[in-house]
Amino acid sequence: MKNYCFAAIILLVLLSAVAALGGQDPSTDAHDPLVRFLDVGEGAATLIQTGNNKHILIDCGNVITGAQVLDVCRRAGVRELDALIITHPHADHMGGVFQLLSELKIKRVYDNGQPIPPNPPCDIYRWYREAVRSRKNYRVLRRGEHLSWPGVEIDVLWPGDVMDKNWNNNALVLRLQAGGRRLLLMSDAGRQVENALLRQLPGDLAAEVLQVGHHGAADASSAAFLRAVKPRLAVISINRHNIRGYPAPDTVRLLSQLKIKTFLTYRDGDFVFPGKD
Repeated sequence: MKNYCFAAIILLVLLSAVAALGGQDPSTDAHDPLVRFLDVGEGAATLIQTGNNKHILIDCGNVITGAQVLDVCRRAGVRELDALIITHPHADHMGGVFQLLSELKIKRVYDNGQPIPPNPPCDIYRWYREAVRSRKNYRVLRRGEHLSWPGVEIDVLWPGDVMDKNWNNNALVLRLQAGGRRLLLMSDAGRQVENALLRQLPGDLAAEVLQVGHHGAADASSAAFLRAVKPRLAVISINRHNIRGYPAPDTVRLLSQLKIKTFLTYRDGDFVFPGKD
C-alpha cells in the first residue's frame, strides 16, 4: 500500500509540472507582434513588441513627453530595448532620448546620420550628438537596409546618400511588417520624398497602416501618394491646439475623402495595431 501511495504522489508531482509548463517548451513565449503609436503630444514615438518579446522604439517624443515614453516602457515590462531608431534629430522626435539612455539598457541605436554642425544653433543638437553618436552601438541607416526580429521586419526606404538642406526630407522612412501586415512610417518626410518613393517603388508602397507624414502638415500626404499606399488606417501623431496648426484641414479632408479611417493621438490616445479599430 505504501508503495502505491508513493507512486501516486510521484505521478501527481509530474502531472503538476507538466500542467505548469502547459505541455510546451518553457523557453517558448512566441506571440503576435504589436505596434503601438504613442500619444506623446507634440512629436512621435512608436513602440514595437516582437514575436519573441523584444522591443524596438522608433522616435521617443520631445524633451517633456520623453518621461511618458519611459513610463509606457516600464508599464509594458520593458527593461531593455533591442533597438532605438531615431528617424531624424528634430527635438520632437529625439527629445526623450536623454531620459531613455539613462534609464534603459539599449542594445543598438540608429539614426539617419543627419549632419549636425559643430556649433549648432540650439544646444540640444550638440547634446544629442554627444549622447547618441558617441556610443559604440550607434549606426547610421540608409535606403536599402533591412532589420529583422521574429515576426517583425523593417525596410529602410529613405534617405539615400544625398542629404537635403531641409532636415525633414532626410528623415528615415520605414516600411514595417508586423506579423506579415504592412505599416508605412513616414516620420516628417514631405511631398518631395513622396514623389521620390513613387518613382523608386512604383506599385510597391501599399500598406494597411500609414503614419501620416509631418504630423499631417500641408506639405505632405499628396493624393497621388495616398492612392499608391492605399492605407485602411492612418495615424497622425500630434498634440491638441498645435502651435503650427497641424494637422492641416486639407490633409484631414483628403484622408476622409479617400475613406481612410484616421486616428489623432491627442484625441484617440495610443493607437495599437493590430487592435480594435
